[in-house]
Amino acid sequence: LKRLGPPRWPTLKMDSLPFLPGDHLWKSGGRLGGFLYDHHLIYRGVLEEGGHSIIENSFRAGRVVQKTVTTSRLRDFVLYERPANDHACLVRAESALGDKYNLVLNNCETFANRCIRGAGGSRQVRRATGHVALATATVGGALTALAVGLVEYHTIIVTVPARGMHGLWALLGYTMTQTRTIQAAHPTGIAAASGAGC
Repeated sequence: LKRLGPPRWPTLKMDSLPFLPGDHLWKSGGRLGGFLYDHHLIYRGVLEEGGHSIIENSFRAGRVVQKTVTTSRLRDFVLYERPANDHACLVRAESALGDKYNLVLNNCETFANRCIRGAGGSRQVRRATGHVALATATVGGALTALAVGLVEYHTIIVTVPARGMHGLWALLGYTMTQTRTIQAAHPTGIAAASGAGC
């Protein structure tokens, strides 16, 4: 059997095993060519007229809806997870009908996980927010490094051997003071730059 994505076990297509009521089904790549997201739903069962009943949290509808789909459409889905208690899963799915869609807090994956386990969660959201957090930290670190700089300059006064008489003054222990500007690493700039480079 072909593995298509997140499930770490062999996925089961409809042709190899009939889906059971309460099954959490998954399809790699929703709309937009499948680049942005995957789609999850709860399977209700086979209808008398041959179609299949599903419950999904639909982005387009903006809420949890019950739909009838054809066998050919359902063939794109694989079994993501089978519930321990199919009745409780279906009760949770049916009681959620009409709940509003929320990209972060109540998307199709969180809905399906909530129906199966009683608690939601979305791997897609965790992955996306992790990328956003990493990008934000990187840009923030780079901007801080640019703002404070990677180096700082200090003016210091040093004592050096006196010049003159072909080195005789220095040999006799005479000294003179000089003002010098030195360059040193800026601790905040270095820390910010290293954070941006992680």
